[in-house]
Amino acid sequence: MIRLWLYSILTFAGIVAAHADPIAIQALHERARELRLHQSNEWHNLLHYRKDVFGSGYTSFADGADFFLAATGKTDPLAELEATLAAIATPQQTGKDDEQAQCRFVARTRWLKQQLNLADTDLPRVNCAAFNEWYSTVNPAGVTLVFPSAYINNPSSMFGHTLLRIDPPVTGKTKTPLTSYSISYAAETTEFNGLVFAIRGLAGGYAGYFSIAPYYGQVNEYSDLENRDIWEYELDFTPLEVQRLMEHTWEIHRTAFDYFFLDENCSFQLLTLLDVARPGMFLAAAFPLEVIPTDTVRAVLQQNNILRRVSYRPASRTNLTHWIDQLAAQQQNWLLAYTTAQTNLQDARFTKLAMREQANLLDVAYEYVQYQYRRHNLSRTDSASKSLELLTQRSKLPDTQPLIDAPPPLLRPDQGHLSSRVQLGIGTLSDTAFAQFTWRPAYHDLLDDDSGHVAGSQINFLDLTLRVDEQAQQVKLEKFALLDIFSITPTTPFFSSLSWHFDTGFERLPIDVATAHRKLAYTTNIGAGFTQALSADLRVYGLIDGSVIVHDQYEDNLTAGVGLRVGGLAQLIPKWKLQFEARVLDLSYHENRVLQSLLLGTSISFDQQNALRFYWERSGTKEQLQTTLLLSWHHYYQ
Repeated sequence: MIRLWLYSILTFAGIVAAHADPIAIQALHERARELRLHQSNEWHNLLHYRKDVFGSGYTSFADGADFFLAATGKTDPLAELEATLAAIATPQQTGKDDEQAQCRFVARTRWLKQQLNLADTDLPRVNCAAFNEWYSTVNPAGVTLVFPSAYINNPSSMFGHTLLRIDPPVTGKTKTPLTSYSISYAAETTEFNGLVFAIRGLAGGYAGYFSIAPYYGQVNEYSDLENRDIWEYELDFTPLEVQRLMEHTWEIHRTAFDYFFLDENCSFQLLTLLDVARPGMFLAAAFPLEVIPTDTVRAVLQQNNILRRVSYRPASRTNLTHWIDQLAAQQQNWLLAYTTAQTNLQDARFTKLAMREQANLLDVAYEYVQYQYRRHNLSRTDSASKSLELLTQRSKLPDTQPLIDAPPPLLRPDQGHLSSRVQLGIGTLSDTAFAQFTWRPAYHDLLDDDSGHVAGSQINFLDLTLRVDEQAQQVKLEKFALLDIFSITPTTPFFSSLSWHFDTGFERLPIDVATAHRKLAYTTNIGAGFTQALSADLRVYGLIDGSVIVHDQYEDNLTAGVGLRVGGLAQLIPKWKLQFEARVLDLSYHENRVLQSLLLGTSISFDQQNALRFYWERSGTKEQLQTTLLLSWHHYYQ
């Protein structure tokens, strides 16, 4: 009888609960609609919605199906909100607690509870053990925005990169930031061909994912392997803002996003995280077209009360260059000879030094041997034996002050010129006057001011030039460079660097042999060689070029050739640069012609937003050379 009574009570309670849940959910839906939560910026940030270009709807950048609880959640903020409310209010009857919506979407749940004034007891209780363990492991207390400088030899990082470092609480124990965790976003690919990666990346051909990894691994990759200086911007986030960011990271770290090289890239996706952490900044919305990492750093730093401090972490090569430059010439000679097994520790150039100088030289030698090993210039066996010998000798000498890292540049990357540029110019071509307009969305060329940028690097993207002359009086496309990359890093006795150039796009060339008439053709040029620094302010370079020109005037619609490019880049005084270049191109594939050009360009930067340039160029065939003069004003903006 008692058992029957208890069974009746439990059955009745189950029936009441079964009828209560739908009523409670409906009430939540009505309350959410009254508050128009589905229209709020916070909800759109959590779901990565952006207003459609055409129409009044929204579409989420997230592409993983598991990120949405409603069938139409990718494009319907209201449906996704109501599906989320239903899911957190009525847990699944099967499965682990960690699979419940409250555990899968921790940030959404917290925000909805706050907006609807729901207490913990108003929702079913679940134990999010996996999230709690992950959160405890990361142990977040602060956030640092990290910017590794541009790495021109990798298309995915040629504009630089951004990631977030999650810093633990400050305790009595001394901890290095290297033990922190980092959050980054990147395309998931095994593609090593840079050109293929760039093309597929432009078209959204890869899936992108957020990843969480120890920060020391990132430093090893960027600083030690890719020779990239790292800037660390510690953000002044409150504990609640840090918590929001980490809870949302948990929600999206397994979700796929379409990766786009220009807009939905590493920097844009990190901005969406910061928007969730501190609502009202609208960082991601400020970049509707293209996103350059340095521009996103500027956008973050423009927010009120956001920056605590900035730290500079020089790359291994930056430090080594600084240390080697401080050695006397004889010490540099010994270091180079020792590394190449041409001398030893008994050399008089070493033994005659004072003990302090010996100690410093041994420290530099050890770091240089390690660097050469990481660059695969020394075998493991040679590196190990030399390292052991150097450390053994160093242990016999008294302690000295550790090597001091290279000082930071005068300007940070976020303080350099802005990425986009417009140019207005006037000039003459063979005594015919013209006016010229150029627009470049990104990002830096050899004559731009190097402050805050990597010296000797050029990356022009979608560089468009229009020209109208006094004879035709109509606007013509003069040049459209899809991509133009030039790297002239000097080779030194200690560091070998390949200088290289690649460009592809449309430009006007003297294709007509009889008249030297300039016609629009599609060209691709690639070259490689070396650069030498004659002084701190002057580099000269030489490259062997290969070119392909596509035009219907040629047989098979194309011609090809090889040539030579030599030139120099000088920093005359601060803000005033000079470039000179001579080039010959032998087009022997279909015709016996040689194109040649001689260029002289100079640029004076007045500030970080404005510059004045002058070009003189003599180009064409030997028999039909034309002279171009151009005076132009450049304005940098974003």
